[in-house]
Amino acid sequence: MKQERVNKAVDACYEAILTPETWPDALHGLARSLDAACVMFYPRNPDSSSNDPRSPNRSLLEMPASHDYRDLLQEYIKNNWFLNHYRAERGLPLLDAGRTVVIEDDLSTKEDRRRLRQYNELYLPFGFPGFAMIGCNVEGAPWAVPMLKGQGQGQFTRDDARYLETLVSHFRRLIALSERLVSSRGKVSLNVLDISSAAFLLDWRGRVAQLNSRASQLLHAGLSITNGHLHAMHHESDIALQRVVGIATRTRSSTALKDIGPVALARPGSRPLLVDVLPSIGIIADAFQYASAILIVSDLDERPLHSTDRLRNAFRLTAAEGRVASLLSAGHDIGTIADTLKLARETVRNQLKSIFSKTETSRQAELMSVMSRIYPNHPG
Repeated sequence: MKQERVNKAVDACYEAILTPETWPDALHGLARSLDAACVMFYPRNPDSSSNDPRSPNRSLLEMPASHDYRDLLQEYIKNNWFLNHYRAERGLPLLDAGRTVVIEDDLSTKEDRRRLRQYNELYLPFGFPGFAMIGCNVEGAPWAVPMLKGQGQGQFTRDDARYLETLVSHFRRLIALSERLVSSRGKVSLNVLDISSAAFLLDWRGRVAQLNSRASQLLHAGLSITNGHLHAMHHESDIALQRVVGIATRTRSSTALKDIGPVALARPGSRPLLVDVLPSIGIIADAFQYASAILIVSDLDERPLHSTDRLRNAFRLTAAEGRVASLLSAGHDIGTIADTLKLARETVRNQLKSIFSKTETSRQAELMSVMSRIYPNHPG
């Protein structure tokens, strides 16, 4: 069945996080399971007004991509096909407005495709007439996941788009974890716990079997271990954490984690901790046979979403507005912001109206674009 093929391909992508040399094979398998030819991860330019959709801080050639994408990608970069590209100019605003997936039929008609230069001089010669693009925000940075269909595969349909929407949480987690676990030399340590984020290895009972030095630093700083189990010091956050641990330990499957997190754990007087789950499959299961999952924890005090003080000074925001704007520009929705800051949703909405007015923006994507100009070296 198709779903079984997709599940197997998604699991291979989670394995590739720890063995990045296997990304081309893993993404090739994922594309084929979705009746497509190739797929890649595309870091976007947070400045939506630019005619170049690429992130100014990242190289596309370093991004995970399936084998069949590579030759096209080199041509795309070499001859500046990305400039004023109709798929970016027409598709990215749709994603920024709230669409999760766009397909070629959203961007062009059959008549358009007879005359569009990029379509006829780039994609057709490489044999890729079909296009879909999935959008997601990862820790404040906008990303796209473009996917191509080859000759004989036709175009992506509305049904295809609806199915791709069910995979968005996987794409978000795959990108986030691969970004966190890659070292400065561009390779993942074979010691899974020797990484730049705090990591807790859980056994089949949900108990902490191992933790790295960064994880140790978070004990008594928002987290604790009681009778071997990891707990959040904040009661409601601990309920959310135990739910994640329960799901992760009941099944060693990426499918079960599809609709989870990252989970924000509140800390009085400090920014929240963000917890995400790496399922115990493939290389992790081989390396740690007793492991059920790895919890990856990001300390937002150590890795701030954005400089709230600089944001407040730039736009004369109140302290409360600065905190809301920082979380909003990091890609969080109103519900998450309200839960994190312990505010009523209506209070957050009222603060957003003031923030948008002061920053002369009208939606989340525009605020992220403004933030990128305040912090030009920040990826999001």
